[in-house]
Amino acid sequence: MNQQLQKKATKMKSPKCNCELQPSILNDVISVQYCPESQGFWISSIDYEGWLRILPNWYGEEVTLPHQYMFEDFKPSAYDSKAGLCPECGFYLSRAKINIKRPFYVERCMNCGGIWFDNGEWEILEQLGLHTRIKEIFSTRWQAQVRHNQHEVTARVSLMEQLGEEIADYIFQLADILEDHPHGDAAATYLFRRWEKKRKKFPAKNPLKPEINN
Repeated sequence: MNQQLQKKATKMKSPKCNCELQPSILNDVISVQYCPESQGFWISSIDYEGWLRILPNWYGEEVTLPHQYMFEDFKPSAYDSKAGLCPECGFYLSRAKINIKRPFYVERCMNCGGIWFDNGEWEILEQLGLHTRIKEIFSTRWQAQVRHNQHEVTARVSLMEQLGEEIADYIFQLADILEDHPHGDAAATYLFRRWEKKRKKFPAKNPLKPEINN
């Protein structure tokens, strides 16, 4: 019995620096182990799952998929790039990338399920509605959704830069309408033919081709 009590009383080491984690409370309800040096914190699987279970049935944050144009003022912790060991069982922590303007990694022990958050990361996840979906962040399906969203956002930004925001907004609205229309492809074909007809009638000048003066 004395050995069990002694083991339980032993404090955990921070995954990112050689200091002991201190008990603390997150959002007035979640028990965490806080690192005073890196300002990151550890949530055990038991405490995280317990918090999820007490959330009311109506609670459900709207999820926003991260992309590279979000949170421009956020600066990842200097400790984020450092790999760490689980403070509970010693396994290496797996890392899932949150790809915002300045990406960071959420770290989770795949053995015991505990999660490590470097300073400022929990607040970003809260704003994205992902703080209740940590397990999903580590899934292949979720990572594929994020990559698809990144491509879509990049394409929209590129279109706005080329056409201007006003015209691009018309294009986005039209695309939303045609996407759900059974004959949306007919409209796309019509627009393409119009563009092709004008292009052939007024071909763009080749800036590399010299003009011949008679």
